[in-house]
Amino acid sequence: MIKDTMKDEKPIGLGLIGIGGFGRFCLSALESAKNVGAVYVSAAHVTSKVNPADSSLPVPVLGSPEELLARSDVGLVHIATPPSAHHGLVLMALRAGKHVLCEKPLAISLEQADEMLNAADKAHRLLAVNYVMRYNPITEAVKAIIDSGVLGRVLSGALTNCASDSGLTENHWFWDKSISGGIFIEHGVHFFDLYRYWCGPGEVISAHTETRDQTTKEDRVSCTVRHDSGAIVYHYHGFDQIPLMDRTTHRLVCEMGDIRISGWIPVSLQIDAAVDDRGVEKLRDCCRGAEIEILETYTPSQVRTTGRGRARCVTQRIALRYARRLDKQPAYAKDFGDLIADQVAYIRNPAHPRRITEANGREALVLASSAVSLAELSER
Repeated sequence: MIKDTMKDEKPIGLGLIGIGGFGRFCLSALESAKNVGAVYVSAAHVTSKVNPADSSLPVPVLGSPEELLARSDVGLVHIATPPSAHHGLVLMALRAGKHVLCEKPLAISLEQADEMLNAADKAHRLLAVNYVMRYNPITEAVKAIIDSGVLGRVLSGALTNCASDSGLTENHWFWDKSISGGIFIEHGVHFFDLYRYWCGPGEVISAHTETRDQTTKEDRVSCTVRHDSGAIVYHYHGFDQIPLMDRTTHRLVCEMGDIRISGWIPVSLQIDAAVDDRGVEKLRDCCRGAEIEILETYTPSQVRTTGRGRARCVTQRIALRYARRLDKQPAYAKDFGDLIADQVAYIRNPAHPRRITEANGREALVLASSAVSLAELSER
């Protein structure tokens, strides 16, 4: 737990370690973050340090992580490096007395993650993972719909994540599992966390991986998670698409209808459902500004029916459409800014309820590690 030591309202200085393409994007996204003051950047290693004269970086560039961590005006450090570097850099930042936001995954093994979390606890410092989808209004709308019970329980789900591999060169670190941890760990943790948020705790009950023809590159993985709520969710990740066909879809099958979500950063949802009049109002409350089309209305003799052994009351079949007014990149930037603001609010006041806590980084990694183990067992 963080000790309540921050009494002033001055902006918190932030240090970014890792200036690859994603790190640079996060740097630009910080423009929307509230209560962030001075920002500094550093590469992860002295041998790969960025050019201090680089005009594309509008903030001071420091020569090493050590130099960045030595600054007294940096209170929060964002680690945006390949996964295998997270463990050492997070521990270094915690020893320097900094709060830490780590890119996913928290670590490439549970042993590393537990060491990092124990160090954060002993140092009374924050250690959160950038699960930015928890700050997305589409994600929140789906959560509200599920929790309201208007569509009944979630029975099954299917995630299809078709990612482009155009930026993944032959020797890119992504293909090296000793650096990335593999797709389940490097990428899948985002979605393990998302479905855990929607459907509650669960366990991986099967998993499988595929390698690219005549290579050792693991470019497609799949697994099935059974949540304690009873929902069975299938996850598929493939890194084999051209950029124009990069896409992500979700389908949640509920007792009274379907929810479909589009976008890796969710940008829209659609619902096809049979509900009563009160259910329509609940959906409006969950999705403010959504368009709802009445497809069918039912006569009094049709209103009462049964499903899954229970009496049901439906007065209409509806189609709901709800979309953000932002495209993927601006949406990500806005949500990332909200994530930073949320964590900063907690640093200032530990009574502030965060959307992402230390537990979330570990819980998603548990599922990812289980998927890796089950896939290895299935291939023996």
